[in-house]
Amino acid sequence: MSRLSSVPEWVCPPLRAVANIELFLLAEYRRTQAPQALGSWVSLSWLGAAAGERTPGPLGEGLPSKAAAWSSMLVADALAEGEPYPPPGWWAVHEIAPEDRLTPGAWELRAGDSYVRHYMHGVVVTLGWLLGELTDPRLMAPFFDGAARRIPVAELELCRARLLVLSASPHPVATG
Repeated sequence: MSRLSSVPEWVCPPLRAVANIELFLLAEYRRTQAPQALGSWVSLSWLGAAAGERTPGPLGEGLPSKAAAWSSMLVADALAEGEPYPPPGWWAVHEIAPEDRLTPGAWELRAGDSYVRHYMHGVVVTLGWLLGELTDPRLMAPFFDGAARRIPVAELELCRARLLVLSASPHPVATG
């Protein structure tokens, strides 16, 4: 059973869908070591923070607030695309506080690592789904395993189908 017993009010999908998918993606990560599955799972498990508790999130430690989810999604999107370090104005426009910004060196390390970029893709699609910006949970299905091998199409399609079922289920579903 998922450790999620509630989700913040800003989360668009229902608790049961989030909890089911959290468990499924953890199992998918254990099976494939896919960085995208890890990024998605970390984004979902972050929601389990107790009130006022700081917990590891997809890009660092903090409360799972709507503002933190948006800023994490925007940063993760730029990193997933391998974009260069943003100018100061970019951070300001997106209302990302100086203490929440990556350093240029930390940015370069992340943007230059394909494993991390795939992880960031998982963060982007999952936070987008939680925020209601993306409505298709199948986008959380990982394309590459932990050894950077493409996941076979049949496995990918099965994962996508399972994510769709889990997102619509009003009851706990076995994820194994």
